[in-house]
Amino acid sequence: MSKVQVRFNRLTSTEVHSSRLHHLHRVKLFSAALCHVTQGSKVIVQDENRLVATSRSLIILPANTALEIINQPENGSFNSDLLLLSPELLSRFKQQYLSSVTPGQLTSLCAPFSSDLSYLWSAVLNAVRNDLSASVQEHLVMGLLLVLHQEGLAGPLLIEPRFNLTEQVRQLILFAPATQWSVDDVASQLSLGASTLRRRLQNEGQNFRQIVEEVRMTCALSLLQSTRLPVAEIALKCGYLSGSRFTARFHNHYGCLPKNIR
Repeated sequence: MSKVQVRFNRLTSTEVHSSRLHHLHRVKLFSAALCHVTQGSKVIVQDENRLVATSRSLIILPANTALEIINQPENGSFNSDLLLLSPELLSRFKQQYLSSVTPGQLTSLCAPFSSDLSYLWSAVLNAVRNDLSASVQEHLVMGLLLVLHQEGLAGPLLIEPRFNLTEQVRQLILFAPATQWSVDDVASQLSLGASTLRRRLQNEGQNFRQIVEEVRMTCALSLLQSTRLPVAEIALKCGYLSGSRFTARFHNHYGCLPKNIR
């Protein structure tokens, strides 16, 4: 197997659509993100906290934080825009704009959608969707982050990621979820022995198969929400050769069937 080149430095937008209410458990993003609901509402449950976000809020989603999500349609439709922020971009923001960086804290995940945020949010989405130059996209998103920071709302985005072995394995699989990854394959990509990989993951409280499934489930949810691809095709794209096994694993992970996401 040839070496896989993993790219972290990306700004990606996704449109999420659904015609029915769905309740998802253990939703986790591997990059920090911002989300704006354009129709309907989104309920976010984290520990004992429960937030309801509408079009009047900008949702701030920290990386690697498991959340319970309920997307609630209005007039038969739920729509939202999601913007994924790479760790490198957030690191540059802190270097350029924050003279003294204090560790981010997981405080409120909802920011009032002020006129400044609305203006910059639209500008960033248009730049990404029209594939403007990377420098223009970054310039605009830096302005968006700066407004959030000035309003004291950027804390969840400033939590330092832990680039441990688990994260390296996760990002490798995320780059090619359809690959039938084995411990030997991943260990080779990371220039480790298979036994060393297993031992170090165990020391981090992780299991190789669990990491693979977590990544595949995240990719599957994204494709179900943002595309009209058939469920069977999504299963293949996410590394499941059996549609029935994919459905069973998805239901076990999120608490609902893939067909009910749309």
